[in-house]
Amino acid sequence: MNEITLTPNVSQYWEMLYEQGLDEWDLGEATPALLEFFEHPSCPKSGDVLVPAAGKGWDAEAFAKRGHNVLAVDFCPSALDSMEQLANNNSNLQALNLDMFLLSPCEEKRGGKKFDIIYDYFGFNSIQPGRRDEYVEMWLKMLKDDGFLIGFFCPLCEEKYGYEPPYSISSKELEARFNGIMEIEERIVPRKSVESRIGKEEIWLLRKII
Repeated sequence: MNEITLTPNVSQYWEMLYEQGLDEWDLGEATPALLEFFEHPSCPKSGDVLVPAAGKGWDAEAFAKRGHNVLAVDFCPSALDSMEQLANNNSNLQALNLDMFLLSPCEEKRGGKKFDIIYDYFGFNSIQPGRRDEYVEMWLKMLKDDGFLIGFFCPLCEEKYGYEPPYSISSKELEARFNGIMEIEERIVPRKSVESRIGKEEIWLLRKII
């Protein structure tokens, strides 16, 4: 019998990484670069926040503690267990068990509204590259007019990264994808990047224009 190969499209793939301790993206706390960004003058100070691919929810919780109403979305059991525990202790935070590609502003069980802010931490770089257009379409669907995307893009580089996430992305590809649909308000190089991400990570603040 041929061995079944899991892909990032299914929750079992991510659950396997959690079980094997290969969840290097999970710091066990809010991302230091995000907490740094909260102090940046360009960081939106208010608004409802959607966090797709929220993982265990540390960054979603950080937004909730800041006063935002936050919907954190994931479909991996280990991630959901953690998110739900955090949500139980913070009325501003809601956890949703859903494949993020199925989000809809029209159905309550699939998000149910549009958001002022979407926060993407490693999500774009973790999905298979062939689904990037679909992912951007989800952002546009779930963002209010003039809404903001806060994107942590890593690794941001010209070289290509193998066949497993995180998949690399170049500035030129991002600029081409966002051309005419999202305006790049600012690109920020964090000072508090995790050591393994230094020089490979940027925060992009983008505003929806269509």
